[in-house]
Amino acid sequence: MEHRSEYSVTDSIGRMRRLLLVLLTGLIAALGLPIASAAPPNILLIYADDLGPGLLGCYGQQTIETPHIDRLAQQGLRFTDFYGANVCAPARASLMSGLHTGHAMPPTKGGLESSLHSGEITEAEFNQQILLKRPVSDFDSDYLGEVARKAGYRTSYFGKLGVGFTDTHEMMREYGFDDYVGLLDSVICWSFYPEYYWENDRKVTLPGNPKQTKRTPNTFSIGKASMTYSEDVWLKKALVYLDAHGDEPFFMVYASQLPHGPVSIAPKDYRYQDRTEWAENERIYASMIDKLDCSVGALMNKLDALGLAENTLVLFTSDNGHEPSYYRSAKKAEDQKYSHKIWDGHYRGEDRFLGTMGRRGSKRYNFDGGIQVPLIARWPGKITAAETTGHRGVGYDLMPTIAELCGVTIFHEIDGVSLLPILLNQPEAQEPHQYLFWKAAGQNNFSRDAIVAGDWKLVEEKETQTSEGTKNTGQGQSSYRWALYDLKNDSAEKEDLAGQHPERVQALLQWVHEARQPIR
Repeated sequence: MEHRSEYSVTDSIGRMRRLLLVLLTGLIAALGLPIASAAPPNILLIYADDLGPGLLGCYGQQTIETPHIDRLAQQGLRFTDFYGANVCAPARASLMSGLHTGHAMPPTKGGLESSLHSGEITEAEFNQQILLKRPVSDFDSDYLGEVARKAGYRTSYFGKLGVGFTDTHEMMREYGFDDYVGLLDSVICWSFYPEYYWENDRKVTLPGNPKQTKRTPNTFSIGKASMTYSEDVWLKKALVYLDAHGDEPFFMVYASQLPHGPVSIAPKDYRYQDRTEWAENERIYASMIDKLDCSVGALMNKLDALGLAENTLVLFTSDNGHEPSYYRSAKKAEDQKYSHKIWDGHYRGEDRFLGTMGRRGSKRYNFDGGIQVPLIARWPGKITAAETTGHRGVGYDLMPTIAELCGVTIFHEIDGVSLLPILLNQPEAQEPHQYLFWKAAGQNNFSRDAIVAGDWKLVEEKETQTSEGTKNTGQGQSSYRWALYDLKNDSAEKEDLAGQHPERVQALLQWVHEARQPIR
């Protein structure tokens, strides 16, 4: 029987908050004051996992079909130069805080909940590891959900929850979410057939799925028909939630695990299984992209069916860039044609599906192939349809964008800049970034910190001519240099111009030094 009480814990508080919003709106109208900021639209943020822009038809994908996401782009604004981060948890920390990865809260250790669940650590050890990265602070920060809640929204989160790599129920409440359904540990998220998931603080078991008896979860390339694929759970719960609460102002984050690996698909969703000229992992991966597209379509159809589409801002983006290693296999001759190509000893994200659109690097690298992600924004009647923008935005811009849209003031310093003028086709009013910054993160030794100012990018990259050892062995000493690239004319970051523009390098290095300083 469908359990319907999981969303009732905060109902009375939420309804009081929304009633106050309605009364305030009426008072403002009675006084003859503008009410645009008092009655903002619903907001649905769809957040994919490891999705490079080149995997979508609207960004040039020729092999995998994504009709629903393409339709979203046709109905809205598509960003051609939008950034996340190079790894999931730092990207999500930036999204949640409005801060770049050098200032945002540090990720906790992954696998803590799975280790606790399997009995490999105690609850005391779990808490100790959490507090090691997230000590209790007296500083009053606004997080993404809190911003929306202050505007009177009912806030919800579905799928891969929070920041990572392990979050807690206390953290989800601190981020400002009234309701949430999904997984709190990024290691558990490696499997699309988890033993259980969370509905707020209630653990719900999936009876047909295997038990997790160790830190690493059970993964299946192709599951059994008797098992439950996690994306189906998140989608069903999100649709039920919209049915139940669509008549209230809502802010929803739908954070799919797709298409993060290891590759995995349900038998019923194995759309590309007949593409026998591809390796099996490629067929599964392409089917995962199709599954993500179908989820987007189902969410859009639900908004249409409930009459909510016209009054809902939909944002579609991802945490970090493309990750082809989930389906590559260097042992296969066919795959060798599409494995990472390199120049000057550095990886380029090149594979059959061209998820990086030919840009250098992939997930874990601060080259553009690792940090560029899609962003599509749709708000019928407010955002011009079928438009593109080359404005360089970043994931930590979304929180101030939502704050401005909702009329909420963030009183502490953040790094993000509201994109609302760009969304509303008022580019002359858009506040520019002085720079975008990324701190080194992830397990790679090919690139470290990076900064983008205008069309210029400075990245601390490995000097392959003088470095010893290899990435795989970790032996020897690595040396680095600051490389300068003109992204407007060299989006693949091939030609280092640092020697030709030493003054520009020094100016950017001053900003790097500034960005590395604590914000508070």
